[in-house]
Amino acid sequence: MIEKILASPNRALITLLSALLLAVIHQYLFYGEEPGVSYPLFVVLFYGFMFVFARDRLRALTFIDAFMAAVVLMLSLTFVLFDNVLLKVLNFLVVPGLVILHMTYLAGRKQRHWWDIRLIGTSLDHLVPQTIRHWGTIAAIAVKAGGRGMGKSQKAVMVKVFIGLAASIPILIVVLALLTSADGVFNQYLSGFPEWLNHLTLTPGLPRIIWVIIAGVLLFSYVWGFVQPMQYEAEKRENAHWKSGTVSSPNAIQVVESVNASQATPATETLVSSNVKTDAHSIRTGSEPVKLDPIIVGTMLFVINCVYVLFVFVQFSYLFGAGNGHLPPDLSYAEYARSGFAELVLVTGINFFILIVALQYTRPSGRTASITHQVLLLVLVGCSAIMLYSAFMRLNLYEQAYGYTYIRFLVHAFMIFMALLLFIAGLRIRYTSIPLIRWYIVLALTAYVAVNYVGMDNRIAELNIKRYHDTGNIDAAYLANLSADAVPLLREFADEEFPNLKDHLLEREAYMNKGENSSSWPSFNVARNSAAKVLSKWRTE
Repeated sequence: MIEKILASPNRALITLLSALLLAVIHQYLFYGEEPGVSYPLFVVLFYGFMFVFARDRLRALTFIDAFMAAVVLMLSLTFVLFDNVLLKVLNFLVVPGLVILHMTYLAGRKQRHWWDIRLIGTSLDHLVPQTIRHWGTIAAIAVKAGGRGMGKSQKAVMVKVFIGLAASIPILIVVLALLTSADGVFNQYLSGFPEWLNHLTLTPGLPRIIWVIIAGVLLFSYVWGFVQPMQYEAEKRENAHWKSGTVSSPNAIQVVESVNASQATPATETLVSSNVKTDAHSIRTGSEPVKLDPIIVGTMLFVINCVYVLFVFVQFSYLFGAGNGHLPPDLSYAEYARSGFAELVLVTGINFFILIVALQYTRPSGRTASITHQVLLLVLVGCSAIMLYSAFMRLNLYEQAYGYTYIRFLVHAFMIFMALLLFIAGLRIRYTSIPLIRWYIVLALTAYVAVNYVGMDNRIAELNIKRYHDTGNIDAAYLANLSADAVPLLREFADEEFPNLKDHLLEREAYMNKGENSSSWPSFNVARNSAAKVLSKWRTE
C-alpha cells in the first residue's frame, strides 16, 4: 500500500489530503482543549504520517532511533500520567524539538550523525526554509487538481493569478496603513470590518477551519521538504567543483565498494554520494579539528588543581561535621546553608568545560606526558566531585531549615546529574575509546525522562511531611498548591495528622473544577482524575 502511494503520480496530492486529514484530527484534539491523552496520540499519528509519506527518504533504523522514539513517547505520556505544570510547559517545548531532530536524523537532506551539532542547523533548515518554499507547491497542486479539464494556457493564467494575489498582500498592508492614516473617514469605515467579521463568524466552525488550513499547510510543507529538499546555490557550485575533480579518499572508496550493486536503492545511492562528497571535500580543504598543545593544557590544569586542592583541604576541616553543628567560627547554621552554594555549582560547571576541552581537543603526546595529563584530569574530577558534594550538603541543610520546594528539588536533581557526568568523564580519562559526547547526550535525555517520572510533587510532599515530624514546621498553603499528583498523599496526611490542610485542599478542588474541558476525553489526565475522585469523596464524607 505504502509503495503504491510513493510510486503514484498523484503522490503530492495524496500527501496534501492526508496532511489536511491529520490537521482535522489535530484541531479536534487541541482546539479549546487542555493537552492530555491527545498529546501522545497525536505524536504517534505524526510519526506514522512521516513514516508513510517520507519512507523512501528514511535511513536504516538503529538503536538510537528506538531510544529517541522511546524518549519522545515517554515524555508525551507525561501529559496523561502527571499534572506538574512546570514539567508540562518544558515538555510542550522539548517534545517537538526532539521530534524535529529525530526526523532530520532519519530523513534529512544532509546525512548527519546523531551526536553531530550540525544536526541542529539541518533541523532548522527543514523547519523553516525547506517548509516555506513548499507553500507554492500547495498552490501548484491545487491548480493541477482543479484544472484537470483546463488547457495549458488556462493553467498558466491560474498560477499567475495565485502569484499575483500572494504578491499583493504585503503591498496591500502598507497601502491600507497609509490610507487609513491619511483619511479619518476611510479609517472609520475600515475599523468596522472586525465587527462585521464577528457577525460573519457566529458559526464556531470558522476558527476551526482556519486552524485546519494552517495546520494542513504546515504539515504538508514540512514532510514535502524531506521528499523534495531544496539544494542551495553554494552546494550546487561545490558539487560541480567536486565532479570536475577526482576522489582519492580510501574512506570514500570503501563506502562505494561496501554497497552491493544488487542492493542499491535511490536512497542508498544518495547516501553514498553524500558521504563520498563530504569525504572528498574534507580532503580537498584539508580541514582538521583544532588541537591544543598538551604542555599548555597540562600547565593550566596544574595551576587550577593547586587552588582546588587547597580549597578541598579547607572543606574537609568542617564539611562532614557541618550537619552536626561543627561549623567554622563566626558562621551560623543558616549562613552556612546559604553561603557559597551557587558559586560551587558554577565552579563545577566551569570544570566540566575544562574537562571537555582537555579530553576532546588536546593533541596526543608521549606515554609520560599522557599519564601526567590523565593524573591532572583525575585530580580535577576528584576536586569537582568534592565541591559538588559540598554544595549538595549545603542545599540539604537549607532544605532542613526552610523546607522543600520545586526549585530546590530540581537543583538536587541537577547536581546528581552533574555527578554522573563527572563519573563518565573519569571513565573517559582512563578509557580513551569512550565517546564522551554521545554518552553525555544519552545520559541527559535519560535523566530528563527520569525527572519527569520520579514523581516530584509526591516526593516534595513526603519530605515536607517528614520535616513536620522532625521540627513541627510546615507550609500548608505551599503543599496545597502542589499539583494533583500529590493530592492523595496530602489528603491522607490531612485526615491523620494535619486537619488544617483540608480547607486548602478543598479550595484546590474548586480551582480544578473551573476547567470547562476537564471532562473532555482528549484532556483526560490520570493524576487530575484521581485527585478529583479523592477530593469529591472527601467532601461527601
